[in-house]
Amino acid sequence: MTFEIPPGWTLTKYGSDACVQPAYRAGLPTTFGCAGIAIKSGSIAGNELRLYEARQPGGWYAATDVQPCPVRPTLADGSFNGITSGTSSPPVESGLRPVGSRKAAYDRWTAACTSGYRFSPQAWHLPVSRVLFLDYTGHAETARMLESVRFPG
Repeated sequence: MTFEIPPGWTLTKYGSDACVQPAYRAGLPTTFGCAGIAIKSGSIAGNELRLYEARQPGGWYAATDVQPCPVRPTLADGSFNGITSGTSSPPVESGLRPVGSRKAAYDRWTAACTSGYRFSPQAWHLPVSRVLFLDYTGHAETARMLESVRFPG
């Protein structure tokens, strides 16, 4: 699989997974170590590390503990600003969306942090290709990158 990396962004690989994110990401919302678009492949973890499935409640949240908020993980008083809702909720939107020349199962959830910060994680899952694209906080570059995906064969 190939795709275009948005201008000013970089690709960082983590085993069979990757993150495409802005080269300069200081201060940008970051979830699970990625300030851009996470790409997972193979056996993909979903909610609380169960196997990912389309329409999975909290499918975007591959953790069993409280994760830091994508913005300001520590509040002004020094307390932890964790993700407090949306980690096990069903998607608020589901359907099929294009990824390159293929159709992916699309899900969007809503989530919030202790501070009140709200965000909408989105996922595009290609179960036959065993690939999942995750945009946790919404990036203008996501649509173009997904459109550019090319599969072998």
